[in-house]
Amino acid sequence: MPTVQIVIDGKTFSVVEGISVLEAARASGIYIPGLCSHPDLDAFKSFNWSKGVWQGKVWIAGEEAEGESELPHCELCLVAVNGNTLQRSCDLQAVAGMTIRTTGDDIHSARRESLKRILANHPHACLTCAQREGCSCAQCSMNVPVEERCCELLNRCEIGKLADFIGITSNTPAYRHSGRPVILDEPLFIRDYELCIGCTRCVRICRDVRGVDVLGATLSAGRVLIGTTGGASLVESLCRFCGACVAICPTGALRDQSNIAALVDGEAPCVVACPLGIDVPGYLELIADGRDYEALELIRQRAVLPGALGYACFHPCEEACRRGALDAPASICALKRFASDAAGIEPPHLIKAPPTGKRAAVIGGGPAGLAAAADLLRAGHQITLFDRSEQLGGMLRVAIPDFRLPDQVIDRDLKYLMALGLEIRLGMEINDDFVLQRLLYDGFDAVVLAVGRPKSARLGVEGEDLENVMPGLIFLNKAAERMAPRLDGDVIVIGGGNVAVDVARTARRLGSAQVKMICLETRAEIPAFAEELDEAALEGVEIITGWGVSYFNSENGKVREIVLKKCIRVFDEKRCFNPAYDPERRLSLPANWVIVAIGQSIESKIHPNLLNRPGVFAAGDFVLGSSSIVKAMADGRKAAQKVNEYLGCPDFVPNDFRQYQKIDSGYLGRDPEFHRRQRPIPDRLALAARLQTMQPVETTLTAEQARAEAHCCLKCHLRATISPAPLPPDEWKRFEAGLELSVPQVEGVLILADATRKPVKITGVEDIRAACAKLITDKFAAAYCRWEADPMFTKRESELIQAHLQNYGEIPDADELDELF
Repeated sequence: MPTVQIVIDGKTFSVVEGISVLEAARASGIYIPGLCSHPDLDAFKSFNWSKGVWQGKVWIAGEEAEGESELPHCELCLVAVNGNTLQRSCDLQAVAGMTIRTTGDDIHSARRESLKRILANHPHACLTCAQREGCSCAQCSMNVPVEERCCELLNRCEIGKLADFIGITSNTPAYRHSGRPVILDEPLFIRDYELCIGCTRCVRICRDVRGVDVLGATLSAGRVLIGTTGGASLVESLCRFCGACVAICPTGALRDQSNIAALVDGEAPCVVACPLGIDVPGYLELIADGRDYEALELIRQRAVLPGALGYACFHPCEEACRRGALDAPASICALKRFASDAAGIEPPHLIKAPPTGKRAAVIGGGPAGLAAAADLLRAGHQITLFDRSEQLGGMLRVAIPDFRLPDQVIDRDLKYLMALGLEIRLGMEINDDFVLQRLLYDGFDAVVLAVGRPKSARLGVEGEDLENVMPGLIFLNKAAERMAPRLDGDVIVIGGGNVAVDVARTARRLGSAQVKMICLETRAEIPAFAEELDEAALEGVEIITGWGVSYFNSENGKVREIVLKKCIRVFDEKRCFNPAYDPERRLSLPANWVIVAIGQSIESKIHPNLLNRPGVFAAGDFVLGSSSIVKAMADGRKAAQKVNEYLGCPDFVPNDFRQYQKIDSGYLGRDPEFHRRQRPIPDRLALAARLQTMQPVETTLTAEQARAEAHCCLKCHLRATISPAPLPPDEWKRFEAGLELSVPQVEGVLILADATRKPVKITGVEDIRAACAKLITDKFAAAYCRWEADPMFTKRESELIQAHLQNYGEIPDADELDELF
């Protein structure tokens, strides 16, 4: 792009021709304040006024006709142009030969006057309070009325930081509450119009960047008033709840509800909630666009078993989905299943690093082992997977019945690994000698142990070895192999987890008309997922909570009765599993079959000490304990990363595929159906029919259902793409030799902090420079330093220490203070 040369504060800079002076200065490392401007907004675009706006249920008619005119400005970005003429820098184009001055008494005075006009209609008592640091705004020693205090963003909001930089004049008019609406009862966001300064950022990003056009601005009594234009509520106005307006608001007038995270570490909540970190917004967007194959490939980057997850994942992503605060979470899991079923028959697109010449062995063909193998194959290593079973899949085949996860879905997922070049050795006996002699000493550079927990835990009570008392995993395995006995009479399932639910539902399909689940926990504590419990109850399983097994009675060597004891506590005061019982309360139930599903244990001939050997790593249930498919896969990927590092390949990121990632423009557009769409309900087998078959209860979403549901995404991830508003220069300086040369030689307070910028020393001194120089010479342990010039430094020191005490619950540099007393 063509550039021009301009002079800013005596220095010549080459800047892009046509950009604003404000942008040019900031790009050159020179800060100019501003509240109406923002890096993502076009300062030269004309502004379209609304004829009126809704603030809650209050309609405010504008004083001027709607239409385009000049954008309202905060006048904080004033600079001197080619001499002493002050002009706004935000909408002043940079032209060749221009001379700009950004500092000086005339500029500072003019900016303070502009700030004074803004703060006259915005709470600012807290901004001038000496005790504001660490203040919660809940209690006020200065007795400022609640409605005139700042919001919970005090010390963090943009307007407060600019006020500190520019300075609040003593003649700034006192703010008085005007009674503007504060809307607290809408989903996700708080709208506090009393804090609005009319900068119009929210209007412009909603209208010009997102294309949703929910917000508008109008003039009333000389003030710019912001509100919705399509109705009193955000839903009526067809808001997409993307959060861009909240992210860009400089004052706290628009805020997130405190109980629902907008972003977590810069990511959408659904992505962070997924143990695998699957790009949920990305694949939903691709499905919405009809690009199912690309959606599946995007999922595969992190989830090598997309079909298994689509059918049987417990979807923590949906619990974190912000759409749930509006009506219902997006059907993230069902959409993953749709992508797998719709595109899974297509040949996978294989992305692998060049061969490394390294060999690794993976022991265990369950979710953790398969995930580890996939990442290591994509890293270019040669991988051989060993398993004692005759089929890959591990607990996916053993513990999850076909009506939840059909074998053909697992087989389809495995084709991807085979295409990557996985070598498999099935029916292998695995023990310490095998690992040491066959693997470590026979050419393998690393070994991943992912043997799982394939053995059912035992109750340890009298009668457990009677005929017709079966471990849950053996029962499920026999059912999967079509070798389970036909169940008649009363069937008792012991356990309250998901395996127990699967056992109970399978028992109903194998002929039992009377199935009871017995678990220690109360209904609120029961570990099985609520939707699985609901399905079991719908299928006729009776769930009896709060009882444990005392013993079994028999007749002719077969179980005939189970005697229960009342559980009065499952967890102790430390939340450890430690059941307590009331021995006086008993319950006897007839039983023709008992299936024990109280958890899994390791059945491995591999000693844990083997993990201490170089090149041996572990993953999945072997180290986690019984977990879920998605958690086991995530742990497998972590093990693969450790193997990569051990083999000297730490820089390869096997999930770094770019061709299937959706590049968002940030534009959403208006969607009249956005709030009318209901979460789709897949077709389901009738109750009588489902109990006669092991076929899946639910069908996969249709393409029409999937497209509509994918459009329900709020696009929370787009919030992370919004540029941060430029803030005043950081007052914290690196605490190092030479710093004292930039410190003023005046009275004041010196604050030293650690690497997290938590103060470790606050000291008032007569000469800040001398004190700083001495602390540097003494090698005082600090990472950052800042100072405040103040002739009443002892008073200011006390205020800062009190604020620190309130904020951190401790006094910095307490030893020195003790010496004073």
